[in-house]
Amino acid sequence: MSKKRLIGAAAVLVAVVFVGAGIWYYQTRVQVVSFPVHKGEIISSWNFKGAYSGNDTLIMQANADIAKLTALLGKGEYDDYDLRIGIGNDYGLIGNGAKAYEQYNFAVQIHPEKGLAYANIGNLFNQLGAYESAADAYAKAVAVEGGTLEYHKERLNYLTRQFSTDSARILAAFTDASAQFGDVAEILFIEAQWLTEQGKYEQAIAAWERAKLISPPGRDTSAIDTEIARLQKKL
Repeated sequence: MSKKRLIGAAAVLVAVVFVGAGIWYYQTRVQVVSFPVHKGEIISSWNFKGAYSGNDTLIMQANADIAKLTALLGKGEYDDYDLRIGIGNDYGLIGNGAKAYEQYNFAVQIHPEKGLAYANIGNLFNQLGAYESAADAYAKAVAVEGGTLEYHKERLNYLTRQFSTDSARILAAFTDASAQFGDVAEILFIEAQWLTEQGKYEQAIAAWERAKLISPPGRDTSAIDTEIARLQKKL
């Protein structure tokens, strides 16, 4: 082999090794610092129609906000966790899922024990059609900050909508919420509505009755009475 061809082959080998090492580093880093996409689930496109998509004025506002928040990173005036989430939210408004995901994962690195970044990742995955990944993210939000009712509500609203027939998964999520809070009207409303959609009218009635029982004195419960009466006619 000529010296020229040998040098060329060596250069290609070095390039392949370098690129391969870069891919390995990226994948390893993602596995360590990112909240991952569910195994076997593929996101075909990270772009979607955000709330600001198609509105140049709002897109300009979002980009200006991104620049402002980015300039504040590391200054100590605000928690970088909150700044990263704000930047991610702006990217979500303009439909840039990849950048939103990146920013939420930076937030996860800063405070892995906080639930908001995971909940936002769940919302993002849902918009991207990565439904198992979204379920994982909502579950993680509950796992790290189980004492926050809002995360349980987001998880349950999502599961009862997207996985409505997966009773085992949904009942486990209701059990998680019950273990934290006992009977809470907002959770019981979600449970009653899901049970109704599944045709489990007796159980739905029981959930509505529990919700009525814990309602504060003087609160108007006529809507609950109406729903119970409607379901009783279906028995």
